[in-house]
Parts: sequence; C-alpha cells; structure tokens
Amino acid sequence: DVKPDNILLDVYGHIKLADFGTCIEMDKDGLVRSNIAIGTPDYISPEILKSVSTSGVYGPEADWWSVGVFLYEMLLDETPFDAESLVGVYHKIMNHQENLIFPEEPVLSNAARTLICAFLNDQSTRLGKNGVEEIKAHPFFTNQNEWTWETIRQGTSAPIVPLSTNDEDTNNFKDLEKNGHSSKESFSVSKTFVGNQLSFVGFSFSNEA
Repeated sequence: DVKPDNILLDVYGHIKLADFGTCIEMDKDGLVRSNIAIGTPDYISPEILKSVSTSGVYGPEADWWSVGVFLYEMLLDETPFDAESLVGVYHKIMNHQENLIFPEEPVLSNAARTLICAFLNDQSTRLGKNGVEEIKAHPFFTNQNEWTWETIRQGTSAPIVPLSTNDEDTNNFKDLEKNGHSSKESFSVSKTFVGNQLSFVGFSFSNEA
C-alpha cells in the first residue's frame, strides 16, 4: 500500500517503507492472481481495479503506479485522480489517459513530468515492468556525481534529517486528535472496490416503483 502515510524517514533521513498488512503473496511466476482490490483508493492501479470483475493478473508494476501517484502528490500537493466520490476516483483511474492532467503552476521539469507519465501508464508499458534498472536509468535521477545508487544510503547526506531525542520520540508526528482532525482512514467508507459500479458512473439508483 504505497502512499505518503506509509513512507517514513529514518534517523538519517532515508526512506523506510511501513505497513505491510495489505501485501498479497505472489505466485512462483512473480504474479498476483486475485479478485480483491486491496489498497487505498487514490493510489490503486487500474489493473487491480479490473481484477475485481475479471480475476485479472498483475505484478510488481502495480506498485510502480502507486509510486507515480505519490510522486505527483509530493511535487504538486494533490493526487492526480481526485474526485468527490469513491466511484469518481475509480472512474478517473480507469480512464487515466484522459484524466492525467498537470496544472500550469507549479511548473515541473520535463524529467519529472515524463517520469510521472511513465509510472501512470498502461500496465503493459509501465516504467518498472521490466525491472528497477530501467527506473534508475531515467533522466529524473541524473545527478552531478553527488551520489550513486550503491552509495546513496551510506555516503550521501539526506536533504531532510528528522530531529529526534530518542527512539520513542514522536515530535515529528502531528497529533491529529489534539488538532481536531480525523484520519482519512477512520471514515466508514469501504476501501473495497465494487467493479460493477464503473458501469453506472454518473447515474443514481432509486428503489421507488
């Protein structure tokens, strides 16, 4: 479940992934066969949504889609397929070719834009489908010998290093309850996608005779 909530910084400022409670075990061929859509709506890939009604097959490239959504959000402060309803979000994801739009401000570099588009792409051509090496070779990660993929954790200072006094220090986390905010996860909206909703986006149902 790749999303900002689950991407933390360690004491050195390097990324640590958290919350593996929704992981699905892959088959021996490296693919997932499931008809259950697991994930957070804004970050879930179209092939996972399709699998609900088609018992589809998908691989690790589904997570690279979520990385694309995450990158878009970090750079533009909003998710790319936001909508007023859950069905609206899913509709935009399923029709991502028409709904992936970049605002005029802030202006992204060409490398950042092409990287996001390469992640938020069809499953068959998505960046990362053929392995992580093609991602590492993308121009977005070009640098002036400031770091290499082999030394980035050991020999490179992170741009943001959290200040903490001990291993149990929680000062870097907002107290949502104290500030009167509720976690998005606390709402009673089901996270499970119902595939047959897509056919009726834009329609309302009435049980009146």
